[in-house]
Amino acid sequence: MAYLETRLKTIMKFFLAVLLLCSFQGFAQSKITVQVSNFKNNKGICRACIFNSEASFNDSKALQCVEVTVANKAAQAFFDNVTEGTYAIFVIHDANGNNKMDKNFLGIPSEGYGASKNNLPFAAAPTFEGNKFTVTKGFNYTFKIRLRNL
Repeated sequence: MAYLETRLKTIMKFFLAVLLLCSFQGFAQSKITVQVSNFKNNKGICRACIFNSEASFNDSKALQCVEVTVANKAAQAFFDNVTEGTYAIFVIHDANGNNKMDKNFLGIPSEGYGASKNNLPFAAAPTFEGNKFTVTKGFNYTFKIRLRNL
């Protein structure tokens, strides 16, 4: 009987250690919520992409992209398990679902777009520098992005 009790205590300690390890791991990561507004309509999808450097932002090589539906001319996207670092978010309304940001013959976007700090220069594309933010371990962040529709 003593052997069984000892064995049971060892198993309980193991599961407690695993539980504690998992809970600490969860606190080490951060979550980012992106609330997007000012869609022209509810067609297509909203694509939100997170970038971790100016080079990746300029080359459209996102760390991660998520696609969410548009409802009531708004959308909400989530990035889970984000590690500490510097990031920028870029969002487009892919109204026709062709997986790219459409532009007219002059190169002007014909679909809505936005960025993490809503820093959208009038006659130029948004930049990483103008929209970057820093993520600290264990914190959750919310960004309210208003699309620009030209």
